[in-house]
Order: sequence, then C-alpha cells, then structure tokens
Amino acid sequence: MPNLGQTKTRLLAMGAVITAGTLVSGAVGGLVAGLAGNILANDLGDLAKRLGEDKDILSDRELSQSVWQAIALVIEWVAEQNHYPLHKDILKRLAKSTLAEPPLDVQLDTSVEIEETQLPALFSTKAEEFQAVRVLDLETWKDIVDWLCNLHHLSIPELRNHLAEKLYAMFPSALREVLKEDAAKGGQAFAAMQLLLLGNITAALKQSNSQNTEIVKQLEEQQRTLEKVAAMQIRRLPVPDDFQWIIKDKTDGFVGRVFVFQEISQFFQRQLKGYFIIEADPGMGKSSILAEFVRRNDCIVYFNQRNEGITSAEQFLRSVCTQLIETYQLNYEKEIRPENTCNSNFLSKLLNEVSAKLKRSEKLVIAVDALDEVDLTSQSPGANVLYLPSVLPDKVYFIVTKRPLPPDQLPLQVRDKQLFDLMQYPADNEKDVEAYIRQRINRVAEWIKSRGATEEELVSTLVKKSERNFMYLRYVFDDIENGKYSDLKIQDLPSDLQDYYYKHWERMGMNAQPKPLFKIKIVYILSESPQPIPFEEIVEILIANDQQEKEVGLRVQEVLDEWSQFLREEEKYQQTFYSLYHSSFRDFLRNEKTVKRAGITLQGIIKMMTQS
Repeated sequence: MPNLGQTKTRLLAMGAVITAGTLVSGAVGGLVAGLAGNILANDLGDLAKRLGEDKDILSDRELSQSVWQAIALVIEWVAEQNHYPLHKDILKRLAKSTLAEPPLDVQLDTSVEIEETQLPALFSTKAEEFQAVRVLDLETWKDIVDWLCNLHHLSIPELRNHLAEKLYAMFPSALREVLKEDAAKGGQAFAAMQLLLLGNITAALKQSNSQNTEIVKQLEEQQRTLEKVAAMQIRRLPVPDDFQWIIKDKTDGFVGRVFVFQEISQFFQRQLKGYFIIEADPGMGKSSILAEFVRRNDCIVYFNQRNEGITSAEQFLRSVCTQLIETYQLNYEKEIRPENTCNSNFLSKLLNEVSAKLKRSEKLVIAVDALDEVDLTSQSPGANVLYLPSVLPDKVYFIVTKRPLPPDQLPLQVRDKQLFDLMQYPADNEKDVEAYIRQRINRVAEWIKSRGATEEELVSTLVKKSERNFMYLRYVFDDIENGKYSDLKIQDLPSDLQDYYYKHWERMGMNAQPKPLFKIKIVYILSESPQPIPFEEIVEILIANDQQEKEVGLRVQEVLDEWSQFLREEEKYQQTFYSLYHSSFRDFLRNEKTVKRAGITLQGIIKMMTQS
C-alpha cells in the first residue's frame, strides 16, 4: 500500500505555538477565519503521524476526511474546466468516489519533510506566502493519482501528469476552502484540533524542565482566551431562510478585511452600545464584510435588497422583531401586528427587554445591510431609515452598511455611533484585493500563459484597473474563466467597474445599428422591475408591446442567458424569477449616457410594463 510519509516531530510543538499566536492576535476579529484558513495541516490520511508521535492528536475522522474532500475539490475543478471533455465524466466519478469513500487509513512510504522555514508560510494569513507552499512534491502527487485510480477502478493515464500538477499547486487552497466550510458549520473538524494541540503542548512543557514555566503560563492564558473566543465566534443561530443564499454567495472566496473586523471588535470594547456604520462606494465589499461577520457570529440579521423588492421598513421590523422574539424567547406572538411596524416603539421595547436579560459579558448585535436601498416612501417622513432607534440600551449594537449619501437622502440621526469609511483605507483595501486576485489566479493560468504573460503581470494590472473594487474583480475573473476574453490582452481588460459594464454592453451588441430593441427592452424590464420578475411575465410584456408571439419565449431565454452573470435566478411557485444581481449595474443602466445609447426612455419602459 502506498505511503505519504511523516514530517518532523517538531512540527507539533512549533505548530501549536504558531497556532496560538495567530489565533489570539486575531481574537474577536477573525477566529473562524483563523481556524479555517491560517493553520494548514499537511497530510493525506493519518494526520496524527504527520504532527508527531501522539496518535490521539488529529485522529478525528472528520479532520482526516477534510483532506480527501480537498483532493476531491481539486479533481472536480479540473473536470469543470473541460480541457479534457472526453474524460469529464470519469473525473467527476473519481471526485465523487474520493469524497464518498475517503481512504482514511492510508499508510505511506514516501518521505516528505516540511522544513522549519516553511512553517511561518504554512500558518500565514498572507495569501502570497500561503499559496507558495507546496505540501507534497509533484512525483508524490503522481503516485497519489495512480493509487486513487486503482482504488476506484478507473483509468486516466493521459491525465495523470496534468491532475498531479493541479493537486501540487492547488491542494493548500482547496484544503483551506474545505476547512472554511467546516468552520462555518461549527468547526468540528478544525476548531477542536486547535485547542487540543495547545493543550498537548502545554502538558508536554509542564513535564519538561523549569525553564519553560513562563511559556506554560502564556500558553495556558492563550488557551483560556481561545476557548472564550471560540465560544463567541462559532455561529449557532440559524440564518433566516430569506438571507441564507446571500451569506453563501457573499462569503464565497472571502479574503482579508481583518482591519475592519478589528475595528468592530475595538468598537465593542470602547462602547457600551451603539451603531457601527460601514460606508463605501458600490462594489467595495460592504455586503461581503457584513455577510462574513454574520457567518462568524451569532447576531440578528437583515439584508435590504432593492433587486428583490425587500426595501420597506415594515419588512425590516417584521423580520428583526420576529428574530428577537424567537432568539431570546420573549413573551410575544411571533406574528408581528401591523401597528408595531409603523414606528420604532415596539422594536425599542424588545431591545430594552433583551438588554435586561443579557449577562454582563453578553451583547446583542443586529447586522443590517444596504440602508441606501431602503424605500423611504415606505415610512413616515423625517423618521430614521427603517425606524432605527436614535438611542440604544446598553449591550445593544447595530452594524450597518451604506453608500455615502447626504443626510437628506438617508436620514440616520443616532447617538453612540462610529462611521467607518472603507474608502479611507486604500493600503488595506489594496492588500485584500491582491489576496483575492491571488486566490483566483490559478484558475486562469492557461489564459495568462497563452498571452505570453506572467501571473505577476496580471496581479499588478488588475490591482490597478480594479481601483480596489471587488465587484469588478469578480466579473472579470468569471469572464476570463468562461472564455469571454479569448481575444484580449491583459492590458486591454476593462479599466474599472463602469468600463466593465460598458464593454459588456458593447460585446452584447447593444450599440449596433439598427438598435437591438428586443434585447434592450428585456434588460431594462429587469432593471425597472421593483421585485424579481418571472420569465412568463417578461414574455407577456413583450407580446403586449406588439412583439410577434412566435418564438418570443425562446428569444427571451437567449437574452437572459447572455446576461446571466448580472442576474439572480430563483425557482419558486413553479416559475423561474429573475432580478439584477447588483445595484451598481442598475445604476449603470439608469445613467443618462447609457439610456441615450440604448435609444429608449425609462418612462417608456415603465409604461410598457404597466400596460401588459
């Protein structure tokens, strides 16, 4: 039976010390990210033997499985790239088999050593250091591919080298993604390992000479801190169904933002209560930051979504008040009465009751996204947006996000507040943008190579062109991966988010002569719909607007497919509903220049929709 070998015993001691230092330094701001991403166990089976002679450490089945899940993830990715279409099915079978029946009792003969100098990189929070780590050499990965194929009775000799190369380059990142997902569910496979390692090294030092007394004291203190923070940071409350997809979507590929979470943590320490207001331009990652905070922490959750028609004060109060009643078992009916959704009185009453129930070390946090997307006509003139209380009781905090808007456009007169302007941290934002680019760059390696360029050229180009905008990067990487920039050089990529939207507009032929009014109308119907609109309704609007009924449905679907990257698609009530993914694209469509180029009027589109 093949064998992947053992690493040096000193990894146990050094790994535990680095683990403790990394996690404690991030404490409240990023424990789960630390658990999931900053510490990397490097084995393919029996992790206990790779970390030392103590066979109880890391013998947990779930942690062993996570290694094979990471291997399966890389194999699945290779299949999805479709570079080998004739072997796509067999690769998917191999990934599925590896995931379904992980070989947990692997013994390995090949010696693989991790040098002491590699350890800081293995545990680093810096993407460029972490991604430079290679857990096993290429030849060992080739042996693993052979062995997996034999184990599952599959044969892909022509893919052996390619698959091994991808595993060699991508396994650390894949394992990190698996452990992030595990941490999101409570961190059973990894969080326990952290504390177990710390406990074992503390016990080992106690048994050694007295010179380690001070180290033991520090580790014991760190262990107590870890236990407290771990209990605080692993989310136990369920996310309301309406917002689960947002959390998943917004935290997919999440990187960095440590400086924001640290500031939030310091705000909690400085203030007995209050509003922490995150402000930034569209696409800078406000919603992702809030979603990641929600994923890590027990808090009340609410996401305003203009594109989904979730924009009213009544909707907000119903959701938040219901969550408060259920979470803190308050003596009220879960069905919120209409009179309790027309001002802040009932919400304030609930907040005061929760505050009185909280223990000294506890706090209530309510996370609310996109205040700028609220329909202010849904509430009384002059009131705070969403009827947010001006004064909060002790131990109650709101974390909210918004675009920069003047007070007359977004009323929010509150006490005990801190405005955190994300735009005022260019160096930190640029560092996180670079980390995001490096996280995704492996997927576009062939595209870079085909242009005679290097990864570093793409990194530096995208850092500059993105203007630190994550929405831009997400769209550009998706397009590269989907083959939409096969005719462009790196320097010809869109220069910013608005330029990206315009170039996509051009690429879809929207500026052609004669004007493709059929396509233009569909995009603007989606833009002007106040809530997700079903496919059938789009068809009916176009038919009522003198379109010939024949094949309208087919043509509508073709247009929706062309613009799919900007749309959210949802199945409900046995229908498919569509809405714009991000409000910045709606802003682009409503821009005077865009409307003029389109050859339509917004009033005309709205009239067309109301007459159907």
